[in-house]
Formats: sequence, structure tokens, C-alpha cells
Amino acid sequence: MSLSLSSRASGLLLGQVAAAGPGQGPAGAPARLGLARILGEELLVPDPDLAILARRWAASALDDSAIDAGARAGFAYLREHGAPRQARLPGERPTLPMHLLPVALLAFENPRTLTGLTWHLAALTHPDPESTWGAVAVNVAAARLLQGHRDFVPDVIEALRNNEAPTLLLETVRRLPLLRRESIDALAGSGSPAIGATCAALWAAHTEPRTTTALGWLEQLPAPLVSAVAVGAGLLGARDGIEALRIALGQRPVDLNAVKRLADELARITPPGGRA
Repeated sequence: MSLSLSSRASGLLLGQVAAAGPGQGPAGAPARLGLARILGEELLVPDPDLAILARRWAASALDDSAIDAGARAGFAYLREHGAPRQARLPGERPTLPMHLLPVALLAFENPRTLTGLTWHLAALTHPDPESTWGAVAVNVAAARLLQGHRDFVPDVIEALRNNEAPTLLLETVRRLPLLRRESIDALAGSGSPAIGATCAALWAAHTEPRTTTALGWLEQLPAPLVSAVAVGAGLLGARDGIEALRIALGQRPVDLNAVKRLADELARITPPGGRA
């Protein structure tokens, strides 16, 4: 059965806000939904201002369980200094942003806008190419899934190669269809959890056909790859639709109607009988 764009969009947003990994509690769902709502309020206007979006995000990103470690540090810096940070904290490793997957809903039909917007929003909090290009990689994959295409790897490779993304990220994505679960697990011990989380999320959506099995694997990943849970679940939702993901998630404290409304708004889907 062919899935509607609304089902895919709602599935993406549901996965991104409701899936939880190590150290993340149920309170993270409404907080992530709030970040996505701010994204729409600030970018679905005639003259969007990324500085205003950054300030609003920083002011609202107070739930540590809702975002990754890099975003926590980046938003704290924005609150204190009013500008993006230029370097990581001592001992901090690059992480994959967890809150940027809804950007794919805004720009899934425009690859150039999708790449540029995702990169700039990631750079507000994550001063690492592994993080910024990891966010681009998963959003390119999300865009293809929203369009109904399951094999997104060539498009991700093209986006990374054309923009001189980190070599390790590009080479790992190139090998993605050949990798086994054990290979992805091993990335948790690498120097860049951002690359490990990116590839785990992409691998789950590309290689594991069963929604529940893929989600179960994501939620058992080691703590350094925690970003892969919400991002990978969002990709699964874009691939398989909201109903399949809802079943896989089980009972989670999230308002499904609010998710559907916001997903349709971000993707500019006009409801039946509504106005364009």
C-alpha cells in the first residue's frame, strides 16, 4: 500500500520526538515537539531570521533528556553569550544533533535549501564538521524517504562528496549497504560519536526492513550513540509511516494529534477541505 506524504511526515516527527535511548526519559517528547514547533513558527514566515530561531531554541532547550550533549553545551553557550560557540569544551566529543530532523519536512523538495539550512542550524550549536555534515546526511536521507524512495544512500553520498564532508563519514556511508550490525556497534568506540550515530540511524532505515526490529536495535545502542535513537526512529517513520511506527513505539507519552498537525504544517500539507 502506498503511504501518503502526511503519514510519512507524521511518522518522521513521531519518531524524532518519542523515541528514547539511554539516559532519556519520557519528558523529552514534549520538549522535542516544542523545538519543532518553534522551528515552524520562525521559518514558515516570509522573512525568516535564524538569529531569532536560535534565541528561542536556546531559551526553551532546558530539558537535558530531550537533546544531545553537543546541543546542551551549544544552547547553554547561546544563552550566556548570545552567539554560537566556535569550539568544543575540553574532552567533549562531537555528537549528532537530535533536534534537526524536522528541517527535512520544511525543505524535502529542495536539496540545496535542505543542505544549507541543516548545516547552518547545526553549526549554531555543534562546532564540528562531523556533527554538521552528519545532520545533513540524515536529513538528505529523510527527504528521499519522504518522497517515497527507500534507497537514499547514493543521494547522501553525493551531498557529502560535493561539499567536502569529513572523509571518515563519507567512506562509512559508502560502505553502509555492506556493513553488519556488529560493525555499527563498533563505531560507538570511535573518536566521533557523531559519525557513529549518523551511520547507525542510516543503517537502521536502509538495511533493517522491520520497523519494530530496527527500533528495538536503535534503543539498545551504547550510550555514546544515543542521538541515533530519535534520528533513526524518525527515518523509520518517514520510511514506514506513522501507523507502523506507532505500533513499534508502543505506549509513549506523546500527543499523536499534535504530532500530526505540526508535521502537516511543517511539510505544508493542506488538510482535506482546507485552504492552500
